[in-house]
Amino acid sequence: MKLILQIILSITLVSCNGQVQNNSLSETKPDLKIEKPIGDVYCGFLDKDDNLWFGTTNDGVYKYDGSNFIHFTQEDGLSHNKVSCIYQAENGNLWFGTANGVSIFDGTKFTHLKIPKTEISTDWLKNSFPVVNPNEVQSINQDENGIFWLGTNGAGAYSYDGKTFKNHLSEIGNKMPDSLYHNIIQSISKDNQGNLWFVSMSHGGISKYDGNAFTHYLPKDGISDDMVRTSLVDSKGNIWFGFNGNRKSGLTYTNGISFQTYSTDDGLCSRNVRAIYEDTKGKLWIGGMQGLCVFDGNTFTNFKDNENKTYERIVFIIGDTKGKIWFGGLNGFWKYDGEGVIDMTRKN
Repeated sequence: MKLILQIILSITLVSCNGQVQNNSLSETKPDLKIEKPIGDVYCGFLDKDDNLWFGTTNDGVYKYDGSNFIHFTQEDGLSHNKVSCIYQAENGNLWFGTANGVSIFDGTKFTHLKIPKTEISTDWLKNSFPVVNPNEVQSINQDENGIFWLGTNGAGAYSYDGKTFKNHLSEIGNKMPDSLYHNIIQSISKDNQGNLWFVSMSHGGISKYDGNAFTHYLPKDGISDDMVRTSLVDSKGNIWFGFNGNRKSGLTYTNGISFQTYSTDDGLCSRNVRAIYEDTKGKLWIGGMQGLCVFDGNTFTNFKDNENKTYERIVFIIGDTKGKIWFGGLNGFWKYDGEGVIDMTRKN
């Protein structure tokens, strides 16, 4: 395990008067940063003990306990250094979706849960979409019966009851030029009634599972597009969906009865929505390739820091127990404390 504390014990900092001084951990916590990860910070999660976790595209996962960053990689037991999603089970164990199945962390050690192996055998897929990996787990949720659901990067979804896997949604959406589906499910959300909502990036739209059967929703049913990236259940029970950015898609929500869509014509900052988060005041933060904005239920406001800087290519947004907003993606990793934005990576 690699403890990344660049600013404790042995490190020296320059004080305001220019003199070099040694600092204790408690004195230097506000300046704590991590070295620039290998790759990008891709996902974030707040666990039941108020620890923050950040998964990266090629550098494992970082845990932030309010004082320290702790770095875990394959050397520490992760099944792969690409971490696409993080979820906490009812028993408190953390599940990390990786490019090689799932890693389960009990607070002490990792165990590897292997999902059914899918061979990538078509030349079209290897040449056209090498990032598609059906053995990668990109979303995780647990239903009312304790069954785990795993969304993959090309093989639909699996349910796992602790002993056996069952495949679902692998043949919905459009067939690709190799005559196969390669259904990608990047998000699974559970609503207040216990229904699971699956989104498809392979033209499969949205699928709701009520515990017995799936109901599928496509543009003809009221959603704005059939390529869906993310989802969120808000404090009022509405389910929000972020789309890939085709047509006039962007941000759609449902109250369980009908769908309503907000597009850039309504002030949405990005047609491509990669992340949705609800803050403690009930406002939605929406991040995507074209920007980061906040929605108060009536108006979208582009987010800008004190230097009037905007933020683009955002793929995750989470909040901590102190109301701070953490966000990042393909251009960096930041924390907003209500007053200013702090870059959380130490540039090499």
